[in-house]
Amino acid sequence: MDDFPKRTADLLEAFTSRIRSLTVEPVAKVIKFITLGMVGMTLVGAALLFLLIGILRILGELVSKACDCSSYMEITYAAVGGVFLLVGALLWSRRTKTGDEEKQ
Repeated sequence: MDDFPKRTADLLEAFTSRIRSLTVEPVAKVIKFITLGMVGMTLVGAALLFLLIGILRILGELVSKACDCSSYMEITYAAVGGVFLLVGALLWSRRTKTGDEEKQ
């Protein structure tokens, strides 16, 4: 009878450990993955923003040297905007159609 409290405590500990391994640990892994993904996407977004700013400044300097005009940044923005417009139009034309769009 002296062993009953120890066995009961061990049984409860084993039960709670099993429940924790089935519930808390997988959720903790998913939350860790989501958090690292959000941090990674933020860093990638910042890097792309700095890359775009650098490209605009380099193109601005090239256009200012080429045309000797005061509106060289507007020309640069229009050129980069045109490239984005062309890429967007290409991606829009290559998209797959859903079932609702095919019926119309």
